[in-house]
Amino acid sequence: MSGFDRVAEEFEAVVAADAAGAAFAVFRDGEQVLDLQSGHRDPDGAEPMTTDTLMPIFSGTKGIVATGVALLIDRGAIDPDAPVVRYWPEFGAAGKQDVAVRQLLSHSAGLPYPERPVSREDAADHRAMAALLAAQAPLWPVGSTTAYHALTFGWLAGELIRRADGREVGEFLRAEIAEPLGADFWLGLPEPEWPRTGRRWRASDYRVANRLNTPEALAYRDKVYGNPPSLLGEDAPWNTPAWWATGMPGGGAMASARGMAAIYSALVSGELVSRSTVERVSREESRGTDPGTGRPLVFGLSYELQDALGTYGPVAEGFGHSGAGGSLFGCWPSAGVSFAFSPCLMRTEGFDDRAHRLLTALHAEL
Repeated sequence: MSGFDRVAEEFEAVVAADAAGAAFAVFRDGEQVLDLQSGHRDPDGAEPMTTDTLMPIFSGTKGIVATGVALLIDRGAIDPDAPVVRYWPEFGAAGKQDVAVRQLLSHSAGLPYPERPVSREDAADHRAMAALLAAQAPLWPVGSTTAYHALTFGWLAGELIRRADGREVGEFLRAEIAEPLGADFWLGLPEPEWPRTGRRWRASDYRVANRLNTPEALAYRDKVYGNPPSLLGEDAPWNTPAWWATGMPGGGAMASARGMAAIYSALVSGELVSRSTVERVSREESRGTDPGTGRPLVFGLSYELQDALGTYGPVAEGFGHSGAGGSLFGCWPSAGVSFAFSPCLMRTEGFDDRAHRLLTALHAEL
């Protein structure tokens, strides 16, 4: 890619160090300027990473759900300052009648995990999960604590979309975002697409990060990521057809790096929503330190915003959403730039500099 030699060199260094596959895609002003992929997309090293490889994007899913919410805000179908019960009356149970949509979307509604044990089979019923959370009392006063809703965010935001629009979240995102843009993003992957899937596997030292490392924080983290079982345990459910087909809205989408960058490009270019809506959804709503992982959190309306770790590179206004194991998807609005980094090898979140190296090199080239 002419003009981006430093980025290409950094990308090849990342792939070589991982001894695994990865993809990095960049758009500027609506045009794709980088489409890098290298290495292998399976642990056995038999299948090459390609521009069309569909990877589990984990919580990168939330950024596209956020974009669906942004569409509905732009159309006047959702008011972020309204109470959630305007759209979802049942949500008002257990003292939640005054929770605002913006609190629900900014991880400050106090519902970071289901209080009763949930199996993966239970979690496949998105309406049932939404109903379970609607009946649940907040863990703390709403708005007082920002805590990452790793899985529950998807059921909460997905149900909000369904109540406002009438369609299931995966259907809505496919019809309103992925298909019009020709973007390779799927929340519920049909079987004919399965041969294109890549795998993610853990580095030998991978763990769900815990900067606090206290018994209380570890117990809390295990409730967030272990109910239903997702990142914890020895298996890798995200590499199975059941995961691909279920399309869990908090982290179960499959997408190519090119597809993810294309969606963020359409967002920042004004193709999907007005610039005033982009400004609204990327305005800070909540900030704190996650009680389970100790990670600094800053949220707009569903999107992650730039944080103390510099997650979104050397641009203060960067936003989007990261995914477990080191993937990162987002944009720099004033530069008209969007990006997507999708690695096969999972490294510990917050202690992994691969995406940051790529974004630093990209910023220098721009």
